[in-house]
Amino acid sequence: MTNVIDLDQQQETINTVRAAVRNAVDNSDINYAAVAREIGVSNSQLSQFVNDAYRGDNHSLANKLTVWLDNRSRRTNEMPIAPDFIATRTVKQIWNALQYAQLAQCITVIYGNSGVGKTRALQQFATERPNVWLITVSPSRSSLSECLYELALELGIGDAPRRSGQLGRAIRRKLRGTNGIVIVDEADHLDYSVLEELRILQEETGVGLALVGNHQVYGKLTGGNSRNMDFARLFSRIAKKVSILKTKKADVDAISDAWGLNKNAERELIHALSEKPGALRTISHTLRLAAMFAHGKNEPLSECHIRAAIKDLEGLSS
Repeated sequence: MTNVIDLDQQQETINTVRAAVRNAVDNSDINYAAVAREIGVSNSQLSQFVNDAYRGDNHSLANKLTVWLDNRSRRTNEMPIAPDFIATRTVKQIWNALQYAQLAQCITVIYGNSGVGKTRALQQFATERPNVWLITVSPSRSSLSECLYELALELGIGDAPRRSGQLGRAIRRKLRGTNGIVIVDEADHLDYSVLEELRILQEETGVGLALVGNHQVYGKLTGGNSRNMDFARLFSRIAKKVSILKTKKADVDAISDAWGLNKNAERELIHALSEKPGALRTISHTLRLAAMFAHGKNEPLSECHIRAAIKDLEGLSS
């Protein structure tokens, strides 16, 4: 008898989870495919479970979905929404350089320290404007073929070939006549041959080209200490250079305003954070955690929450 009751309770729990998942999908912008990806099962498995037709371990799948539902609830109820994108002075400086490269059909280089807002500015620029193609290279995507393949995917070239020559020709056909701009983030990972290919690609198609990264990207474009003719040819094509050495005070003030930090103590603390490595990234992580602390206590965000977040993120909290 006890076993029957246990089975009934287990089935009731599964039915409750099934209904909760349906409700989450029906009342939000998430779909079942996204849920399946987040819990690590196939679309068909989740579909069968939701429709009470799954022949596998329903209890195990229900447990995964219970964790997913709990995380989703905590994200909604405990994770305060950060302010929308903030168009700081540095963002506008980067956008001006990108717009110039696109309109003048030339090459611009944007370089500087990490955490000053470069990547976020690029992403927003690409989101808001047509014919802007943003790729991010990395050690595994820095060779000529991998970089071109990444660009082909961004351009929407279906079944992109994997050989460099074929990729280059397909990309040229796609870019000609668009008056767009190709933006390469983390371009400091690229070696001379890839930079030279991008330079030729820009000249042949008439699009703008922005190379963005740390100080190494500028060093590579100038040839470092070599100053040989090959690098001189590449460097001479750069029409505009933007160097962002550190976070601007006006940027930090704009972020403080967006988070509603009006007291001097709070703002001084944020300015102190901007001097640390990572600058704006460090500020963002700190304020999000501080906002969680404030939200949990039903208090407005203040200096004490920011200090608690700093200690917690640095592993100093007890």
